[in-house]
Amino acid sequence: MTLPVRLLLACTLVAAFGAISVAHVWASSNNAAATTPITSASLIAGKKDYRQFCGKCHALDAALAAGFGGTGLGQDGGPSFNNLRVSANLSIIAVTEQFGGHETVVKKMSWQQIHDVANYVQVATKQNIYPAHVWDG
Repeated sequence: MTLPVRLLLACTLVAAFGAISVAHVWASSNNAAATTPITSASLIAGKKDYRQFCGKCHALDAALAAGFGGTGLGQDGGPSFNNLRVSANLSIIAVTEQFGGHETVVKKMSWQQIHDVANYVQVATKQNIYPAHVWDG
């Protein structure tokens, strides 16, 4: 290949990967909870599902969850959410991107349950001062 063809190919690839990256950042920066309305029924369901699927590893006082780890869902526990402000979007990403132990949990939950839990966690932690990040676990 000639140099101009290589440069054109390289620029095309960079532009394509850049577009994919921008789309990913845009999608992850939008609040996923906005697509699922937060109702009192979904918050009640989210709290119940949090206790069942998340509370064994992640402490959250509002859900009466101690978070010590549990058989089949994680052995070491995860970060406590008692001081972290966790967005619904981050909750969804953390569960569906399969960070340590979540590969088991995501297979046991429906999308509705994932959204209900994410909305519940966002509402329950909205007054906490430290914003959560993916690396907080």
